Amino acid sequence: MASKRAKNGFFRFILKLIILGFDLSGYVIKHASIWRSIVMLSSLALSVYLGNNHTHNSDVAIYYFIASEICYILFISLVLSENGLRKRFVKKWGEEKGYLIYEGILGFIFYHNFTSIGYVSSSSPGNLFDFVSPVILTVVVAIMFFTGFTVKVWSAWVVGVDIYYWKDMFLGKKISDFVVVGPYKYIRNPMYGIGQIQAYAVAIWYQSENGLIAAAVNQICVFSFFYMVEKPFIKRVYHT
Repeated sequence: MASKRAKNGFFRFILKLIILGFDLSGYVIKHASIWRSIVMLSSLALSVYLGNNHTHNSDVAIYYFIASEICYILFISLVLSENGLRKRFVKKWGEEKGYLIYEGILGFIFYHNFTSIGYVSSSSPGNLFDFVSPVILTVVVAIMFFTGFTVKVWSAWVVGVDIYYWKDMFLGKKISDFVVVGPYKYIRNPMYGIGQIQAYAVAIWYQSENGLIAAAVNQICVFSFFYMVEKPFIKRVYHT
C-alpha cells in the first residue's frame, strides 16, 4: 500500500512538472481555450518553419529577437505599471476576464521571447570556445542549463503560476503572502538571475556571440523592469 501511494505521488509530481512546463512556455493549462491553442500551435509552426527554412539566417533571427524583446518589455511595462493599461483591462472586462486576456497575450509573448533567444544562438554558430575541450564544454553547458532551468522551475513552483504571470501586479493587490521559501531563501531574485542562465548555456553550446548578446540584453531588460516597475510595487503592496 505504501509503495502504491509513493508511486501515485511520484506520478502526480511528474504530471505537475509537465503542466508547469507548459505554463512557463506560455500555454497555461488551467486556462486553455480554443483560441489560445490556435495561437500557440501557430507559434510552434512558425518556430518549426524558421528552424527548417532559415536555419542559419542570423538577420531574420536578430529581427525576430528585437521585435519579441520590444513587445515583451513594452507590454509588461505599459500594462503593469502603477497607472498602466491594466486598469483599462479591468474596467472593460472585469478582473477575471481582463486578467485572462492579459495572461493569454503575455503567454504568447513569453513563448516568442524565449524562442527568439534560442534561435539567435542556433542561427549564428561560431568558434568562440574552440580552445576548450568539447567534453569540458559539453559538461559546462549541461551544468549551466540544468542549474538555470531547475532554479526557474523551482522558483515558479514555489510562487505559483499566477505570480509568474504577475497577476498580483495586474490586479494591483496582494494575492498571496510574500514568498521567502525555496530558492528565495538564498537568492533575492532567482528567476531573473540564475533562472536566466540556460539562455547563456544555449549560446555557449553554439559558440554564438550573437546568442550571448541576446541573452545579456534580455536579462538587462528584465532586471530594468524589476527595478523600475516591479520592485516599487513589491514595496508598496507587500511592504518589503
